[in-house]
Parts: sequence; C-alpha cells; structure tokens
Amino acid sequence: MNDSGAKRTVGAAIAVVAALGLMTGCGSDSGDGKADGAKQAGSAGQGDGASRGDKAASSDPAAKPLSASALQRAALTNGEVKGVEVQKMTDKEVSEGGSAKTGKAACRPMAALMGSRYDPVPKASVHRAYATGLTKAKVGGTGLIRISSYGPGDAERTVKDLREAVTACRGGFPAEDGSGGKADVKKVTPLDAPKAGDEALSFSLHDAGKEKAVIKFTVVRTGPQVMVFFGVNIADPAKSEIPAALVDAQVAKVAKATKGAAS
Repeated sequence: MNDSGAKRTVGAAIAVVAALGLMTGCGSDSGDGKADGAKQAGSAGQGDGASRGDKAASSDPAAKPLSASALQRAALTNGEVKGVEVQKMTDKEVSEGGSAKTGKAACRPMAALMGSRYDPVPKASVHRAYATGLTKAKVGGTGLIRISSYGPGDAERTVKDLREAVTACRGGFPAEDGSGGKADVKKVTPLDAPKAGDEALSFSLHDAGKEKAVIKFTVVRTGPQVMVFFGVNIADPAKSEIPAALVDAQVAKVAKATKGAAS
C-alpha cells in the first residue's frame, strides 16, 4: 500500500477513536526499545466466551513477558492478512484522545479499554491500526490492535477483571471520554470467543450516543502476553466485525515469539 493508503488506514482508526472516546492515551513503552504504542496499565478484554473454559488458565511458568522491541517484531505488518490493511501507530497517534473513565466501579476495567488507565500496568505495549474494504472512496471497517506484555499473574488478572466486568455491566454504564464528553455505553453483549491462545474473550459495547455504534472486542491471552482487538463500522453498525484471519495471524505471531522467549 502507498503512503496515502497507509495514512488513510491510520486516519480512519483514529477518527473512530476520537468519535467514540475509544482506546487512547499513553507515553513511551518500557522494555529494551521504544515502541509505537504507549505504556498502558492494562485490563485487556473480557466476555463470557473463553477458549479454554470460564476459569482463567494459568500461564506456562517458562513463558516470559516480551520486551517492547520483541512486541514490535511480533506485531502484524501490512500484507500478512489478505484484504486487511495494517499499519503501525505512533505514540502521538495513540495518545491523541486522552483517557476514558466511569464512576461505576465494576465497569472500570471495561472503560479502561476506551482510555489509558489500566490496572495492572503492562510492561510494554505496541499498537496497530487496521482497515477493511479500503478504497479511494471509502473505508469499510476499521479498528485497533494492542499487544501488551505483563508481569507475573497480571495477564491473567487482566482477563479475569474484564470477564467480571462484562457480567456486571450488561445493562451499560455511564462514561466520559478523554475530553470529558459523554461516552456512555448502552449495553454490553457477550459474544462467542475464538478458540485461541490460553484463553480468549469476545463482547460488544453498544454506544449510547448519536453514532449508535457497535464496537466489538476480542481479547486473547498467550502466556503473559495479551492481545486486544476492536472493530467498528460507523457507516453500518450491524457490520462491525473483527476479521477472524486478523486475530488468527496475530495470535500465531505472538505465540511463536512467546515460545521463542521461553526457550
């Protein structure tokens, strides 16, 4: 893809992030190199579906958290998934929207997916934007990928906290975006999760604002690494999707990197 297409891919994702108060905010990553995403404290995704049961699986004790530079190498690049444009996001691009928040304590792990105040804090994170149906005239679907590495037990806790939030917040919750504007969620719907990683969760957030967007999340944990995917189609909320091939390809790369780090 040429530079113009790359800018449109990232631009489309950022526009959605700004419009919906989604996953933004950061700083530079820790690790042995500076990454494109921000260091984020991080609850990754939750949902009722889990690839290996509802109880969080424990990490292989030999698995190690990947450094920022290792996460960079494990992140997808453009051309690896047919029909999906993938581009790196810079620190500035990721941080433009600020941090979302909610006063409903049980829903804070989920609100964190729309901001940058994660607990527990990842050791390092990188980000990618993606787009489907990208032509000169339009963008079909768009979204972001965040890949984070965690200290002992924190990846499992991230998934557990979000799983509990999905159950507690099905009726929706009030939220503010990074600028203090309303970013309320009308409802949360658990979805079938892919059979991937050590555990996987999927769910959708239904925007209570005028956009009436449906934002789909899939979260996959592989050892101490957590991948968060979100997908949205502003033009047609019913078509909001996260391409399965995108998830499969990214999980495979992270699994390979995680295995290599343990050997």
